[in-house]
Amino acid sequence: MRHIILPLAGSLIISTLTACVGINKPQYNTTVYDLGLSVPSEGNQQITSKILLEKPFAAESLNHNKIRYRLNYQSPLRVFFYTESRWIATPSELFASKLNTLVILNNNPMNCSLKLKIETFDQVFQNETTSEGIVQLSALLVEKKSQRIISSQLITESAPASTPNAQGGVAALQKASENALKKAINWGNVTAENNKLCQ
Repeated sequence: MRHIILPLAGSLIISTLTACVGINKPQYNTTVYDLGLSVPSEGNQQITSKILLEKPFAAESLNHNKIRYRLNYQSPLRVFFYTESRWIATPSELFASKLNTLVILNNNPMNCSLKLKIETFDQVFQNETTSEGIVQLSALLVEKKSQRIISSQLITESAPASTPNAQGGVAALQKASENALKKAINWGNVTAENNKLCQ
């Protein structure tokens, strides 16, 4: 009977130690962000698109929900991630949601569509306390029937971060993203109006 009890006692001790380690393990509260609500106001009007908008897509390195930042003053070629903060979705999903609330589609859209590829979506630090949110979009005007790219434009927008952390970076990226989207749609509207293939 004794040789049965000892292994059982040993397993109970191991279980107890494991439970204690689990209890003492530090718990991290992850903060989740999105690009905010687009509530129309005097300073934030919706924009009309005269062409169809295709679902945004992103560079392969951005297909995740981590919040990226760069230290340009120290390691400009290295990408860092905030460990206790993340996006609620991937950048392409965030931009698709933002477009749904930001844009009004013309009732009779032209025969072209706008493709948007997210190239850059980073908080960039120039020094330890100064940073900005930088967004780069490749805007592609596409003829609907042939799917031929008629014209393309790289659009870059930035906004200063009020604080040198994830919260400040997210707010800056929200502003830069909205400005970049508006600029891309304006570019698409003007370029389509001046191209016979879109008429």
